[in-house]
Amino acid sequence: RRIRQAFIAKKGCQLLADIFYQLISNWWDRNLQVVFVANGEYQHVFQDIVNHHSFHKRVAICDFSEQLEHLAYGASDFILMPSRLEPCGLPQMIAPIYGSLPIVHDTGGIHDTIRHLDFSKHAGNGFLFEHHDAAGLSWAIDQAMAFYHLPEKNKNFEIRRIMKESTARFNH
Repeated sequence: RRIRQAFIAKKGCQLLADIFYQLISNWWDRNLQVVFVANGEYQHVFQDIVNHHSFHKRVAICDFSEQLEHLAYGASDFILMPSRLEPCGLPQMIAPIYGSLPIVHDTGGIHDTIRHLDFSKHAGNGFLFEHHDAAGLSWAIDQAMAFYHLPEKNKNFEIRRIMKESTARFNH
């Protein structure tokens, strides 16, 4: 069972930290949930924001484990990877196989693996932003949320298409 409107955050924590409060506030009425499955220096920053604003029912911060990572891919609608640099990256290739669409900065290996979703043309597999700043990330999240609120039939068609294409493209 999928967690509705859930994000799994993987990389690029500084940029996400800059907009995190606003992200939760903007989509609070839509029951947005965020799950962090990662270790790192920003883990305490997000925990402080969650504690200060009592976001405990909307945000989970979990230490990394491979098992939890795969459960999160399967349960989330989107994966956030706003990395400034990403020479290769695997999460943006793994997540769409599970139906979790990437929201990513257009850099490095991400540029080679993710195309901006244009559901009117049945093309693309995620949400790319070009400028590595808060406005760019916010724009990409807004694009993803607009996609999320499409009629179920249209949205599900695109997700199935992306899952099939990703399974065929991103394999050993």
